[in-house]
Amino acid sequence: MLSEPGARSPAAADIAEDRPAVVLGLLWAGLSFARSLGRTGVPVTGISMHPHEFGIRSRYLTDVVRADGDAAALAGLRRAAADGPKPVLLPERDDHVELVLRHWDELAALYEVPLPPDPGIAHRLRRKESLPAEAARAGVAAPATVTADSERTLLSLELRPPYLLKPVEGQAFAGSFGQKVLVAEDTESLVAVWREAHARGFGTVVQELVPDAHEHIWSLFAYISRGGRPLATVTGRKVRQGPVRFGTSAVFETRPQPRVRELGVRLLETAGYRGFGHVEFAHDARDGDFKVLEVNTRVPMWAGVAMSRFLDTARIAYDDLCGRPEPEPRHFDDEVSWSFLAKDVWVSVGMARRRELGPRAFLRPYLRRKKARAVLAADDPLPALAVPAYLSSKLG
Repeated sequence: MLSEPGARSPAAADIAEDRPAVVLGLLWAGLSFARSLGRTGVPVTGISMHPHEFGIRSRYLTDVVRADGDAAALAGLRRAAADGPKPVLLPERDDHVELVLRHWDELAALYEVPLPPDPGIAHRLRRKESLPAEAARAGVAAPATVTADSERTLLSLELRPPYLLKPVEGQAFAGSFGQKVLVAEDTESLVAVWREAHARGFGTVVQELVPDAHEHIWSLFAYISRGGRPLATVTGRKVRQGPVRFGTSAVFETRPQPRVRELGVRLLETAGYRGFGHVEFAHDARDGDFKVLEVNTRVPMWAGVAMSRFLDTARIAYDDLCGRPEPEPRHFDDEVSWSFLAKDVWVSVGMARRRELGPRAFLRPYLRRKKARAVLAADDPLPALAVPAYLSSKLG
């Protein structure tokens, strides 16, 4: 029987060896990955493309490359892979994954990358206009979605308001608007926000808003092995997010949710996905099921909760990418709270002003017995000291 592209043969597993690691992007998840491997003695190089990434201060980085733009990042990646065995590469955020996919042939030859061997698979899952078709192929429900290609399309929509205007792909939209999505209560306001997004060069889709979805956003974080098995899975939900209602996690809690795991794994497996995947769902109270909102072909910002003493997904992925035999799959069923305190304070103040959060609800995640901090670590304190400069750059 022919093996799948990227699958390891028994002979390859016999000669598996430790490899250096390179982390492209050093915020929450990149820092967690570097710490996890660095604590076990793996040499880790960090490449930072953005000023004020606090992870560059980590003691677990053997080398740090500051790259101003794609060309400098590529030069750093080439140098880091120049000697010794083929390194393991973690692209942390969307812009890092986009860089790797744009230069796939070169970088896949230099690195072991936690992405599928066919970059088209990642493109189809990442792009919001093609995701509904991928979801339908897997038998996974998604909110009604239409590509926003013209004003005529918007004026003839048969979707139910309110509407969400979302970027087709990438994180530049959030950087431009300060929001991951734009909400429109009616067609007139939808056309207005679409014109602005179009003028700024963004391709977009329009999606029906699942009622009260912001209170019921669930996620699957998984590592799918080179052989196609889900070796590690974690499910959980957003507790607080910023910007409020449609943002990234300030507080996240892991909780077992079998339906989210089932649907997320099915979607990734049907697509032929390999590597780290993050599938986000909204629970729809109208029919009681979960609707897929997006797939991130990378680690989520809260991935540190699963790169910890509770479950070391970083090491599981590293061993697989190094060609070691697959362990038994781990399905994380513990309840652990992850928080980025600096962001949560800002988010919680905004919620309190809207009378959506009181002191007891704010403190609840911090009083849980099992917690994972986003940045602070007793054995690696310097990244936490660099967080204020990062926050100042974001607020500026």
